[in-house]
Amino acid sequence: MRKIFLIVLLLICFGRIHAQDSTAVKKQDYQIFLPHPAKEIKYLMYEKDFLPIQGVLSEDRKSVIMKEYKTGTKVRVKVEYEDGTVEEIIKSPCFIDPVIL
Repeated sequence: MRKIFLIVLLLICFGRIHAQDSTAVKKQDYQIFLPHPAKEIKYLMYEKDFLPIQGVLSEDRKSVIMKEYKTGTKVRVKVEYEDGTVEEIIKSPCFIDPVIL
């Protein structure tokens, strides 16, 4: 009887730990730092296949925050800076950093 009780207790505890781990999984956002504050993102895409990436400017407008970025891939971004100049930037994965909150 005692063995059955311990087995049931272990299964319940394991199930709770596993449930907490699976709900704690959050997608990591990534960012590209810009040399100047930007006004607008013209486009943001993967370099290899030109598929679009969902992205926004950070609050200070000095980086592009990418949602659901496929790690290990180059990114092409075209931004318009506050002074009106437009620049296209290609960043390799080693220059793409995770967002730390």
